[in-house]
Amino acid sequence: MPTDGPRAMSGIGVEPVADPDANNSQIASPVPAAQGSGAESSKIGGQQNMSLRGFFKELRRRHVLKVAVAYTGIGIVLLEVLTHLFHNFEAPHWVLKVITTLLIVGLPVACLMAWGFEFKEGRVRSVPPEPEHAKPALPAPPAAVPPSIAVLPFEDMSPEQDQKYLGNGIAEELLNALASIDAIKVAARTSSFSLASRGASMKEIGEALHVRHVLEGSVRRSGRKLRVTAQLIDVESGFHLFSQSYDRAAEDIFDIQNEIAREIAAALLPKLGLSKDVVLVKQGTQNLEAYNLWLQGHEYLTSPMPSAARKAIEQLRQAVILDPNYADAWGTLAYVYTYQGVWATDPTPSLANGIDAAAVARTLEPNGVLPLLVQAYVSQIVHHDARASAEYYERARTAGVDLTVWAYNKAYLLDGPLGRYDEAIAVLKEAEQRDPHAPNLQWALMEMYLAAGSIAEAIAIARTQEGSDVPDINILRGLAYLAAGDVTRARAALAAIQAAAGDNFGIAVQLQFAIDAATGDREDARRLLDRMLLEISEGHQVSPYTIGEGYKALGDYERAIDAWTRAAELRATWSLVAMPIRNRNHPVIGKHPRFVELLKHMGLADSAEGTVPG
Repeated sequence: MPTDGPRAMSGIGVEPVADPDANNSQIASPVPAAQGSGAESSKIGGQQNMSLRGFFKELRRRHVLKVAVAYTGIGIVLLEVLTHLFHNFEAPHWVLKVITTLLIVGLPVACLMAWGFEFKEGRVRSVPPEPEHAKPALPAPPAAVPPSIAVLPFEDMSPEQDQKYLGNGIAEELLNALASIDAIKVAARTSSFSLASRGASMKEIGEALHVRHVLEGSVRRSGRKLRVTAQLIDVESGFHLFSQSYDRAAEDIFDIQNEIAREIAAALLPKLGLSKDVVLVKQGTQNLEAYNLWLQGHEYLTSPMPSAARKAIEQLRQAVILDPNYADAWGTLAYVYTYQGVWATDPTPSLANGIDAAAVARTLEPNGVLPLLVQAYVSQIVHHDARASAEYYERARTAGVDLTVWAYNKAYLLDGPLGRYDEAIAVLKEAEQRDPHAPNLQWALMEMYLAAGSIAEAIAIARTQEGSDVPDINILRGLAYLAAGDVTRARAALAAIQAAAGDNFGIAVQLQFAIDAATGDREDARRLLDRMLLEISEGHQVSPYTIGEGYKALGDYERAIDAWTRAAELRATWSLVAMPIRNRNHPVIGKHPRFVELLKHMGLADSAEGTVPG
């Protein structure tokens, strides 16, 4: 099952601005001269047909009056100074008279220059006179741009370098707090953290995420002492809007986070008027050790792998023992338990634990985001109730779920399996606008484009992901290249997966089966399938969904559907995700009566014709 980058939920679930240089000197066609003697008297020097009122208006526009006043003032002061100097040095009277004459003659010259030229941005630009009736189209004021910010993970400066989870946790709490303020645009976590990990400069981060400000900082913990530093930087100027250090007891972590959040809001929105007592970062527990354990377990969600799940579950279970009313810990525990089932041949035990933990979490906090996503997934995979699943997803979004997490889950666990590929692509594209560097959005988009038959769009994304070591991205890259008939690049994607995870990794096997099917290499498909069947006989866990893909590669569609039926009975996540998405439009399997009936049994079709619910 593809994994979710930020707070991963890999199988759980769930103006145009007026141009400031707009034509400000539109000149209407000349006004026809009036008939008779009145027309003759209205001509000024044979030039423009301008009324007296318009003439003075033009003088003001060209700053002629300002130049005249300034010139006269300077001339008077200059003459006053020169009079005293010449008197002291007994200069001839004619010298002062010459200077006075030159100054008088210079006045009209200065006015004429002001009339004929405008000084703008350090260059002289000639401007033709404007008729009175030609009203200049003043540029509309620029649309108000909301303050924007990216929050980077706080660097671990502790002596043991073991507080990375705390730095990430502080940054995520601040990000969520600022995102709750409607007037501030906050960049998504995945893209912010991803760019920071690559060592991008402030300017690069600002340009990539379209933000004006960046918050960075550090955390240093020694025993019960905690030092947190924070700097809010204007990426355009490079200046610090504020820089502050907080030396407190570790127990004051929530107060520190709230203080930083208030200072940022005050710097970005001076009129917000936040009081010192306002709470932007909620305190989920009074137990510091429980909070530390939750932060460590929560880190698992950013990079979920089977090997890390057991440790995360242990940490989260300790947290809820220390504080049985800690809703966040219960919600994360439910999420990890349910996610752990993705990797198991029989996910039933993990799924049951996840359901129990989610029930506790929802009792403590009915609108907790992670429990709602778990319930959305359970509604679909266990109860085959797509409508209930959709309702839980909507509740999760209203509750403030990270848009990346929400879009990924809804697309992969609801819209995609139901065959609603356009809807899935729409929610993924919406999330991509705010989180352009989220890898899970990219592979989900490739999946949906391929299912919808939009091969060119899938290939375009695949090319942007060259060099990725994420298995999920590389399998979709490989499938995209196969759909375009490029076996060479598909094999390169397979090699990238094997280099990162070994050839026994389930996702690599799936892509190998797809390559064998595309090239007609039945011998290799048979060898690989026999190897997997042997592992099952030896007690190893092998996904029945992958076994079905092996039979599909051999053209044995009956046995493929047998394996997928078994996967559905086990509530295996792959049976909900990849099986319907990748096979609904298969030229043979998609029309097979048993396959259509299987979709109907799973709540993914209303009839034998394959109509999807709702």
